Amino acid sequence: MRLPFIALALLLPAVATAEEFPSLGPHGRFVDSTLIVSGRASFYSTAFHGRRTASGETYQHHVISAASNRFPLGALVAVRRVPSARCVVVRINDRMGHRKRVIDLSREAAVALGMIEAGVVDVEVARLPKYLVGHERACMLAFQPPAQLQALDGPGLRAPER
Repeated sequence: MRLPFIALALLLPAVATAEEFPSLGPHGRFVDSTLIVSGRASFYSTAFHGRRTASGETYQHHVISAASNRFPLGALVAVRRVPSARCVVVRINDRMGHRKRVIDLSREAAVALGMIEAGVVDVEVARLPKYLVGHERACMLAFQPPAQLQALDGPGLRAPER
């Protein structure tokens, strides 16, 4: 009867003082899990050109940027129009007044997504992981699950024979 309690008492201090080791698996600190938010997107009209944003910058309709209440100011996010393959990376520099939409895009970002005629479209939005910033295919890769590497024995993975 005492054995489970003794085992638990011995294991608890070991778990509490365990160090975090790097891992390539799903629980490693190197793997970014990407949260994808689905919803509707609209874009700013040119009437807002020249006004101040929540970040203190001046809104310019010809610069790719966006407003969102779901991502922090300064965050880079990938926005993909559903069901098309159009995608654009934007920086969040403003907050939205309404809560019905996921994101409000600058006019230039809306042009990249081909949504000028439609006005409001269905999108998926994912925060861009740090390792994709600057990558030429960052937008599409942001929606892919992270690679899971398996360390298995196989040709080329064994220690050299002596």
